[in-house]
Amino acid sequence: MSNLNPLFQDLSFDPEEASAVNQAYDLACQTLQNIGQLEVDREIIAGGILQAAESGERDANKLASVPSMD
Repeated sequence: MSNLNPLFQDLSFDPEEASAVNQAYDLACQTLQNIGQLEVDREIIAGGILQAAESGERDANKLASVPSMD
């Protein structure tokens, strides 16, 4: 995937997984921006999404709504 977020580029996800993770990250960040929470650490967002993806979730909307477990 050519426009994969740099936070995810070194991970070993297949193309479908990588697309879902990247899309979920974008959705989560957009949601935070819309509610005035943009200062939240984006690495925390990424960590929560990756944890859910590694557990088998592939739906980007569900990934984006998973709270961080950090």
